[in-house]
Amino acid sequence: VLDEDEDLALMNLGKLITDPGRFLLPVSQEVLHEESDEPELILEAYLQQALGIANGLDLLRGQIRTTEEQITMALDAIRNRILYVNTLLSVASLCVATGSFVGSVFGMNLRNHIEDEPTAFLRVTCGTVAGCVFMGSAMTYAF
Repeated sequence: VLDEDEDLALMNLGKLITDPGRFLLPVSQEVLHEESDEPELILEAYLQQALGIANGLDLLRGQIRTTEEQITMALDAIRNRILYVNTLLSVASLCVATGSFVGSVFGMNLRNHIEDEPTAFLRVTCGTVAGCVFMGSAMTYAF
């Protein structure tokens, strides 16, 4: 529309209503040039305004993407922390299960001649606790 002087001149409705004889076809180049300036300026102003709005929307879209990425990173960090705590709880469960396995092996009432020694219970208990603590700390350090 901005390239066609005739269309721009005919958009000047104020002049078209007050002096319609000036716009009889074929319209002279002088009239087209005189009457197309005002509508052209108005349309260019609207075009600049539309481009400004489009640029503002692009900027807003970029900010939204940045915010989404930040939220995604924060959620990933929280998920990783939860996985870490879950792993530590699994290690603790393994240590407790190992201790209960040792206790269940000695609780089967099988004859192994350890029960005849007076310090056997204390040695097995301390060894089991120390082994569980060592295994838990080693696995926690590994993770």
